[in-house]
Amino acid sequence: MLRIDRICTSLFILAFALLIPSVKIATFTDELIAGLMGVIAVADCIVNHAWRRYTLLWIIVAVMTFYAAYSIIFVHFNTPGAIVTDWIIQLKPYVPFVVFLAVKPSFSGKQKQWLRYIAIVNASVCTISFFMPKEPFQLIMGHISYPGMVLLLCAVVYAFTSDNNRLSQKDILIIIAMLSAGLLCGRSKYYGEFIISIFFLFFYTRYALSDMSLKRKILIFVIPLLVVAAGWGKFRYYFLTGESTAYDPEVLESYARPVLYATGALVLTDYLPFGSGLASFCSWASTDPYSSLYHEYGISSVYGLSPSQPFFICDAFYPSLAQFGIVGVILFAIFWIYVLVLLRRLIRKQPVSNRLPFAIGYIITFSLLIESIASTTIVQTSGMCAMMLLGAICSESRPTQQIKPHHNEY
Repeated sequence: MLRIDRICTSLFILAFALLIPSVKIATFTDELIAGLMGVIAVADCIVNHAWRRYTLLWIIVAVMTFYAAYSIIFVHFNTPGAIVTDWIIQLKPYVPFVVFLAVKPSFSGKQKQWLRYIAIVNASVCTISFFMPKEPFQLIMGHISYPGMVLLLCAVVYAFTSDNNRLSQKDILIIIAMLSAGLLCGRSKYYGEFIISIFFLFFYTRYALSDMSLKRKILIFVIPLLVVAAGWGKFRYYFLTGESTAYDPEVLESYARPVLYATGALVLTDYLPFGSGLASFCSWASTDPYSSLYHEYGISSVYGLSPSQPFFICDAFYPSLAQFGIVGVILFAIFWIYVLVLLRRLIRKQPVSNRLPFAIGYIITFSLLIESIASTTIVQTSGMCAMMLLGAICSESRPTQQIKPHHNEY
């Protein structure tokens, strides 16, 4: 029998070790991991006759393939080559999740120890990078938000590798240190992720709100308001006023991110129900060749969105959902609702022993959803690692499916 679980755990360790090199050196890591995961699924089906446990993967591939065909046949905003490239990009985050969900990989004690070593090294490099001059920092990390996400991943991986899902006093101190170091990135979205992480790791119980005192309940509702207040200045800068002090509707066309969101909403309403198609809007594949949709909506002259300077076209993930239309938005929401259902099922199964995996799953889910507001983390190496870990956690809430024996042993 082909030991898919061992291959999966090894790939996760490799991807986690390459989190920082993948920014500038091993930039192919995310595609490599997704491709290998796809090969693993096919090999498992052929060798171990495990076709049924990958049903979700075949559904997702079928949906993406439908959109690729729709993009080529019915809408013509880009070339078939660009559409195939975007087909691969859009599949990337889902393949690792579904494979880990299907395989239910189990990490050995030695593998967990290696993950802890890697987490400490990654966290140390990220923390040191915050104090580097601008040029070497950009050479290593690319963007200031990236080390924040890596530090958060290091914290949840460190928690995931704890003995019997219980955090020792030393574990708690190390995890808090990693999460706190991430605050140095100065990004408003990370502040929210930090609060979510602290709450679910150290304060959440299944009946948390019902068992809390009134003072703690007030605190739980006040803290998010403080986070929003702290981040309002940057929200106002990016989405409303830019460098001015008053809201001006005309300034909308001068800033890439609000333009993408506003145009994405128009695309959703204009191209019902399946959107503008792959490689047409807000994805890397829509920049080379340059999608004609940007000309159609008159945003090709906006700084950062032009054919010669498409720097900010991949600045956020949510606007790219306009490519899939209302149907795609609904399917995206259904996927994450499914994830939350699996996590709820996990904690109901074993409220005490599964509390930590449940907390990590919620942290990953909400962090990815927050990140997608102003980045494309979900299709990067960091997002791939997060989705693999999320799949491994969610797999514990699914019954193990029997695999037909095969005479080959690997």
